[in-house]
Amino acid sequence: MKKETIREFLLKNEKEERFLISDVATHGCSGGTISELIYYHDINKFYDKHHEEIWEELEENGGLKELLEGTREGGINAPPSSDAHFKCLLTWVAVESVACKILNEREQKKSA
Repeated sequence: MKKETIREFLLKNEKEERFLISDVATHGCSGGTISELIYYHDINKFYDKHHEEIWEELEENGGLKELLEGTREGGINAPPSSDAHFKCLLTWVAVESVACKILNEREQKKSA
């Protein structure tokens, strides 16, 4: 049985009118745009299911060092406080990145 990709997850849920990919790309996941990616328990399950794809997406976008560069100042950009928080950040970055790719592809099709 083929595992659902992040892209397939996003497209399926948009089709089911659970959220808009444009909202994910524009506003991100941290505001609760995707109900399955709000609570650590659910995010950790998603991460465990998609961890290889998440890390591939992260590497494509510059790697872990760049992701964590903004965490040195403290406050809302504080370093991950737990493994669950770390998985959450990685998951959100990957999902948002895939959503941006889908949105960019749609824009390219419109202008073609």
